[in-house]
Amino acid sequence: MLPVIIASESTARASDVVSIVHDLRNPLATIHGGAEMLAGSILSQAQVQRIAVNMYRASVRMRELLEEFLDQSRRAAKQMELSDVRELVTSAVDEIAARAGLQCVDIARVVPEGLSILLDRHRIHRVLVNLLVNALGAMPNGGSILISAVSSRRSVLIRVRDSGPGIAPEITDRLFQPFATAGKTDGIGLGLASSRQTVLDHDGGMWVEPCFQDACFAVRLPLDRRTAHGLPGPNPRPSHPAANRKQVARLNVAPAVLNLERDAS
Repeated sequence: MLPVIIASESTARASDVVSIVHDLRNPLATIHGGAEMLAGSILSQAQVQRIAVNMYRASVRMRELLEEFLDQSRRAAKQMELSDVRELVTSAVDEIAARAGLQCVDIARVVPEGLSILLDRHRIHRVLVNLLVNALGAMPNGGSILISAVSSRRSVLIRVRDSGPGIAPEITDRLFQPFATAGKTDGIGLGLASSRQTVLDHDGGMWVEPCFQDACFAVRLPLDRRTAHGLPGPNPRPSHPAANRKQVARLNVAPAVLNLERDAS
């Protein structure tokens, strides 16, 4: 029985390698073609800018694909740590801020203060980045993204909503299956499947919420994992007044980020 299990794992691993190599071809071709044009042609400033933007997006996509592949490799070795949800969301937004600016996409965050959860920080960070990148991919000509978080007694619910065209009904049921795509041309659909597996590894859930036009992905992560690891339980109703505020951060086309705070009431 053991040789069969080893053979199955080896086959799955080989399939992952083939998939990531296949996915890397498109952004690599974009970078190669852009470099060729820059080196061999006399171009206007506008043409150079357009090529540079395309090359930058392609390089970001390659990094994302490699991170996804590394996440799969790290799955067996979990590194759980208590993480602040607002800081986690902020770091994910910061990673895609430059691309959002180039695409004229505004990003708003509504995340409560003082909300911490035990998780594998690196892997959940990649989940949030992947959802934000997918949202950007649906809005090449501008739009908006809202990323929010709310807590209950037992879980934290994070939503990523974009103002893009939404998800075609025919693909909704298989959106989290490997090799399913929502019309993207730069991949074969491993990101959402990998992200969902990461959330499942945290005893959570990930799904698409029904929307009339926009797309909204929801991620639920349990809070009670802390008590299971001998850490203090969550405090969903902090007594400090400052902890009852929500932050709305808006990312404009300019590199600067404007942070505003308002009362939760």
